[in-house]
Amino acid sequence: MTVSVILPTYRAEKYLEPLLEALHSQTLRPLEVIVIDSSSPDQTAQIARDAGCMVKVIPQSEFNHGATRNLGARMATGEVLVFMTQDALPAHEGFLEALVSPIHSGTAAAAYARQLPYPEAPPPEVFARHFNYPAQSHLQTLEDVPRKGFKAFFYSDVASAVRRETFWEMGGYPDWVIVDEDVYFCAKLLRSGLRVAYQAEAQVFHSHHYPLAQQFRRIFDVGVFVAQAGEMLEGAKVGGEGLRFVSAQVRYLARQGEWAWIPYSVLEAALKFVAYQMGVRHHALPGRLNRYLSQQKQHWARKVVTNS
Repeated sequence: MTVSVILPTYRAEKYLEPLLEALHSQTLRPLEVIVIDSSSPDQTAQIARDAGCMVKVIPQSEFNHGATRNLGARMATGEVLVFMTQDALPAHEGFLEALVSPIHSGTAAAAYARQLPYPEAPPPEVFARHFNYPAQSHLQTLEDVPRKGFKAFFYSDVASAVRRETFWEMGGYPDWVIVDEDVYFCAKLLRSGLRVAYQAEAQVFHSHHYPLAQQFRRIFDVGVFVAQAGEMLEGAKVGGEGLRFVSAQVRYLARQGEWAWIPYSVLEAALKFVAYQMGVRHHALPGRLNRYLSQQKQHWARKVVTNS
């Protein structure tokens, strides 16, 4: 199967060369790499051009998680669209081949990769990657919702793949949600009777260490997304999963002897809870406060839509 890799970028010059080198070393080599750059002030666009990528530069103010990726998808000619982020790095040469395997076999309509922590990742982030991206592959269907809740719709375009025809049959990514366009897309797939594969054999390095203030803003935006998504996420409970995560994280840190990180993790969990609750209730907050609390400032310049 021919593969088009779609890569939104901003200030990506420190990531781009190793990422493109890894992509061009794959056993399944991409037909094309499409870079949609949000007017980076560094050498991102030039590095991409020099590496033979198709490059489209857009104003930074026009970046939108869904619409920007849709723009790249419209430029693509491959049978399969692979969406990645600039800070993800394939962990092995068979990454792409493993990622598209369930699509090629007809097992699933879309697939997403396992994310491994970078070596320098702090202990809470190491745990988060292992918790959210286990070592066993699995299929996700709509029947999982009563048991898994929100986790049934979990899907990440840090490294994901979908057949181009299927992508457009689903209408592409929503361009009106603030974040989690990938989760909404997964929900549409499952509600259409299709299956999504989590491919543990397809591995990328990807992890962060966000300051607490940034974590608050990220989770506030997730809460806004859940309110926007409305009926598409019906039945997908969130609260129980969060409690299970923080309990398991504290036990993990204790087993590792990382006692100093436990108070941080508890505080982080409390802030995430507050941020999420405020995001879900963003309609009751002043517009200026929403914009201040959000990481996606440009979203609030547009009309906020709720799919309910």
